[in-house]
Amino acid sequence: MKTESRKEAINLAKKFYEDSLVGVRTGQSKAPKSRTFSNVGIAYLESINTAGSRVYKDDSNRFKKELIPHFGEKDIGEVSNSDISDLIKKLQNRGLSPATVNHYIIVLRKILKFASDNRLIQSIPNFPRIKGKTTSVTKRDYFDQKEYKTLTDTVDKLVKKQEKVRGVLITEEMRYLIQFMVNTFIRPSDLRVLKHQHIKVMINPDEPNPKYNKYLLLSHPATKTTDQEVVSMYGAEGVYKKLSDYQKKRGFGKNTDYLFLPEYKNRNTMMNILSRLFRKIVEEAGITGEGEKHTLYSLRHSAIMFRLQLGNVNTLQLAKNARTSQAMIEKHYASRLTNLMGLKELHSFKTVK
Repeated sequence: MKTESRKEAINLAKKFYEDSLVGVRTGQSKAPKSRTFSNVGIAYLESINTAGSRVYKDDSNRFKKELIPHFGEKDIGEVSNSDISDLIKKLQNRGLSPATVNHYIIVLRKILKFASDNRLIQSIPNFPRIKGKTTSVTKRDYFDQKEYKTLTDTVDKLVKKQEKVRGVLITEEMRYLIQFMVNTFIRPSDLRVLKHQHIKVMINPDEPNPKYNKYLLLSHPATKTTDQEVVSMYGAEGVYKKLSDYQKKRGFGKNTDYLFLPEYKNRNTMMNILSRLFRKIVEEAGITGEGEKHTLYSLRHSAIMFRLQLGNVNTLQLAKNARTSQAMIEKHYASRLTNLMGLKELHSFKTVK
């Protein structure tokens, strides 16, 4: 930027970036002014940049990590089949799996389609076939029953110590969150939208024991797939009651209030805080395993795995209640079951009358 002032350079760079994409941002033009691959890629990313978009984050990381270094300032119209083949070979030579290579190629295809849709190129070049298995089964790390108890016990210890993470105190709200997620099958993204008005306490008429006959019916908006109602485990009702009492003492708990960290109206900020607090809890609990990565999502995985291990529910019903597909349950969760986990079922017999 021909200046020795860092602040001035940043301002000039921002202005250059905004000028390059002014057409896309204002809607006056759907094509960026520059035809370089990097500029078109930036314009594509800008077009999908919505608050909390995981696709934007993943595509942006892959664009910056491998696509920019390879194509850079090359004219978008000059990207050929040969260039794409060279990229694939380069990634394969670095030992990346076919599935990982395919992720980068998918982003490249999106950028070229964006260029085609905006009439920057007449056609998209043919893509070489990537040899090997280009799909991978994502490992669903979960907490077993012992680890689940360790997790909640750790929260209690950190609460007594008045532990803080970046100035935010760890409170019993985190224990309620852990227990609530494991008993309701919800995704972390559901925490952004879940309010008290989305929850009804229900009675199971077929359960005579009043200790076990209450459950929750969740009707929160869809954050990924469907918005069908979710039936909780009976344990969720007690957790919800304690959570509600806790929030009311803090001046929250109205129908329109969020369930967790309701004081944060910016729910992206809320999710970042929850993730940091949870990472600290997992770290303090010492729950680690080779190749394992436990996040808030692991609580949902635990909820599903507990039903598969301890319950007698079919995968179709479980999938519908968890707002996912039966194929996802069988591919990512049931595949984690060992024969020893199902020993009781394998050795059981039908009752002969």
